[in-house]
Amino acid sequence: MRRDIKVGRNDLCPCGSGKKHKNCCINTARRKFMSEFGLNAYTSHCITFYPNDLRKLEFDEKYHIYTINMIPKLTFIKSSLRIDKEKIYIEMSMKIKEEEKIRGFDFNFSGVSDHRNLHINFDNASKTIEITDNNGHGIAERALYFYLKRTTLELNSEILYIGRAFGTSGNRTAKDRLISHSTLQEIQSDFLFNEPSGEIVISLLEFTPQLITSFDGVSKDYEKSDEEDIAHMREVMGSNPLRLHSHMINVIEAAMINYFKPKYNKLLKNNFPNIENLGYSHYYDLDYNSIMVEIDIEALNSNVHTDNATYSLWEPITYPLHSEETRKSMFNIFD
Repeated sequence: MRRDIKVGRNDLCPCGSGKKHKNCCINTARRKFMSEFGLNAYTSHCITFYPNDLRKLEFDEKYHIYTINMIPKLTFIKSSLRIDKEKIYIEMSMKIKEEEKIRGFDFNFSGVSDHRNLHINFDNASKTIEITDNNGHGIAERALYFYLKRTTLELNSEILYIGRAFGTSGNRTAKDRLISHSTLQEIQSDFLFNEPSGEIVISLLEFTPQLITSFDGVSKDYEKSDEEDIAHMREVMGSNPLRLHSHMINVIEAAMINYFKPKYNKLLKNNFPNIENLGYSHYYDLDYNSIMVEIDIEALNSNVHTDNATYSLWEPITYPLHSEETRKSMFNIFD
């Protein structure tokens, strides 16, 4: 089988005409079906935490995709602490490389008439602030959780590695995989000995699938007959397209790796989509047109990026599963 070669819309057309691809051969591709289908997977839940919290956390959600990220070092500035009757004020240092930013936080607790009666302690080893009343009741929050909970300012988060866990029927989760994860251990070791300018965190992502559909009943310019289109539609609909399965998780992971190209990932950086990949052949067998992956960076409260790409809430990860020379993308509705 031939691997598809991806040519950008603004690249020179490979036919040698000297024109941009979007103004040349890309426009000769036709729709295969009147009804084209694509997978849209979006993050329905997500969580970010320090690696040494992994064993303590319990989840109801089924997280099958995970990222290992570098963020700025977050530190409570104890000398900035001020306690008034109505509120508490504390500053945090955010340091990466030689750059340091200071963020201030005002917060209070409902039902507390005088915050000056509260006791506040800092545990430097665990990066934790502890706030208790005279009876010893209260909270203990680590720096990362404290920051994400109390600000809408996005945290700079560089993705170092993307992985998945699913098992035979979804019984294996990202937490199971990460507890004894060799790449996570490698990254932590590199940071320990290279005196990093940031710190390592883990994000877990739960994805929910949607079936996206594009109909073209106007142009009549498609390869397959109406009978073949109906047969294709029945096959897709009969496959239970909203069921989470290993091929779905595989294709989400592959799209994310190819898009971000994290430095610690070795596979899938430059060969997605690939019709020869058996890990997500389900979508080629059903003749899907495209895949779209949406990451809720507002829920993560993070600016998610690598050296290769910065994710935008308004520009999801989108890939046609076939070259645009041979089959028109369902998203190119105006070309």
